[in-house]
Amino acid sequence: MIANITKGRKAVGAILYDFGPGRRDEHVNPRIVAGNVVGTPMQVARAIDHTARQRPEITAPIWRTSLSLPDEDGILPDGQWADIATQFIADMGFDGAPWVAVRHGDDHVHLTVSRVDWGGQLLTDRWDYRRAREAADRLEEQHGLVPARERFKPEGPQVRNNELEAARRRGRGLDGPPPEREELRRIVREVRDASRGLGRAAFESGLEDAGVSFRANVASTGLMNGYSFTLAGWVAGSDEPVWVAASKVARDLRWADLGPVLGDGPAATPRIPDPRIEFAVAPAAAPAPSTGLQNGPTREELAAAAERGAEILRRGQAERGVVPVPQQEQPAVARSTDPAAALLAHYRAKAAGQPLPADPVPAAPEPIPAWTDKVRRPHGRMSNDGLAAAIKKRERQLIALARGKAQAKEEIRTGDAIVTGQVTGPHVQELHQLLARLEKAEPHITAAYTAMRTALAADEAATEARAVWREADGRKDMSRWALWRMDTSHSQEETRAKGASEAIHENVDVAAQARTEASKEFETARKETGLPDPGAELTRLREGWTELVGDAHHRDQVHGKAQRYNGRTSAERIDASIAKVEKCVEELRKEQALRKTMPDAQRKAEGRARSAAARPKAPAARRAGTGTRYTGAAYERPAHLRQQPLDPGRGQGLS
Repeated sequence: MIANITKGRKAVGAILYDFGPGRRDEHVNPRIVAGNVVGTPMQVARAIDHTARQRPEITAPIWRTSLSLPDEDGILPDGQWADIATQFIADMGFDGAPWVAVRHGDDHVHLTVSRVDWGGQLLTDRWDYRRAREAADRLEEQHGLVPARERFKPEGPQVRNNELEAARRRGRGLDGPPPEREELRRIVREVRDASRGLGRAAFESGLEDAGVSFRANVASTGLMNGYSFTLAGWVAGSDEPVWVAASKVARDLRWADLGPVLGDGPAATPRIPDPRIEFAVAPAAAPAPSTGLQNGPTREELAAAAERGAEILRRGQAERGVVPVPQQEQPAVARSTDPAAALLAHYRAKAAGQPLPADPVPAAPEPIPAWTDKVRRPHGRMSNDGLAAAIKKRERQLIALARGKAQAKEEIRTGDAIVTGQVTGPHVQELHQLLARLEKAEPHITAAYTAMRTALAADEAATEARAVWREADGRKDMSRWALWRMDTSHSQEETRAKGASEAIHENVDVAAQARTEASKEFETARKETGLPDPGAELTRLREGWTELVGDAHHRDQVHGKAQRYNGRTSAERIDASIAKVEKCVEELRKEQALRKTMPDAQRKAEGRARSAAARPKAPAARRAGTGTRYTGAAYERPAHLRQQPLDPGRGQGLS
């Protein structure tokens, strides 16, 4: 049986093809032979497409396959095809979704399935080719069909393109001799057939005569693993011979198959005689001499046999390390599963004239709970594919929870180390890192402060020079007499004013240059420390270092305790979640195992029932006039809809 799988967007086109004439008018009497959707072909196709449209993001929601048989299997009836299709869909895990099987020929049937089940859940198509092959193999075995693996089984590993091209360059293939691998296969098989039952020596001698080089692959334990072969002139690019393992030449040349053919298989393990077995078969192999009684052995013979059985029982108990139970505590007619104990009980009962102990009656199998029992089968309503998907999802959750638990444990260890002082806390580390950054930027801070002091001194000198210049400039209009009385002159004052002016300009330039340098040094210190005023921060740290370290250590203690508490809380919560998820996984696996071990009839019935229960139920149509309307007194019609009562004294005609 061969399963050819295709996938598409809509089932309507597939059903139209199944019920159409075919590409060469080969379709004869197309008909539906199985499925879980009823109706005409178009109704079935639309129902499958309607279910698939529940997941519009799936590009190919229609899964389709054709199951074909060779001519050797003959023409199967529709009923057998229906069983094959139903079992195939169940094995693929698609029994919870709408599907249909159409037959329009003698040797194959087409299956059209929606990968979206009745509840809108997507059924996986992962490894569907492998799963289809395995399901087809099981169906071939169940229905006695010709196995496809045997029909298409190659003779051995085939010669691939690269090897074939290399063989052609060496003059092999086409009109010349076959490639080396094929020639090896033929020669080694001929030598094997000629050496059948003669041993390895004859086989190896035949290989040498045929021109085949070989080497035996022997394990370190001394056991034979097989052969490797090559032909003269078969070399690789490095002029080294190409050795090919026997399993790569042909499958039947593996040592597991070749050894028994040659007669050098594994030696038979010598059998150690068991006195219990010899005793059990002794009466049949060598009957005891007749005692003259026609009704059976005498009491003395039975007693001797019972003693021999007791000796065998004691010997078996000693071998197994079992402490024997006292004679008075053993039940009179107990039936043991041990052969010696059963034999002893048999002869004792026969010697005493009692009825032989009956074989234990096997306990009746425990009834399987119904799939609707939410207590004993909480996941019974899930499809087979849903169970597998749920198990994978829970396993991913367990991996994520285990990762979270490891993080919580690491958080606990870190918090405990901070509290106990094994590691430095983050606040103390931050304080030391800040001090290190400030000390690294201290040369820039010192240079900036020095430049600022230089600027201040230049400003003071400029201020003094301005005072001298103002004084000298104010005396230029005074009389020579007045200047003489002040012990000066116009020329001296002009010289003083000129010198003061030069000093002002020089000090102003020095102050500006110093401020520029101080600004650059401060900017560099800010970049290295990341602080707006690194100089003030360095002073604060050095003056109050002891108090700052103590405060940081206290904050680290509080932080470590909180981190340890949070880690423990997270670990407890994760442990509870892990236990819950593991319990769910155990229940899911138990449900899977139960479905595998239950009878086929019950499994099929449950699958059909789950499919029917998962189908969406159409809302019941309400007949007109049967609904309830509100007629309460609290309702009052709007004023513009109210009808005024007619006056009985007035007519209703026109006035």
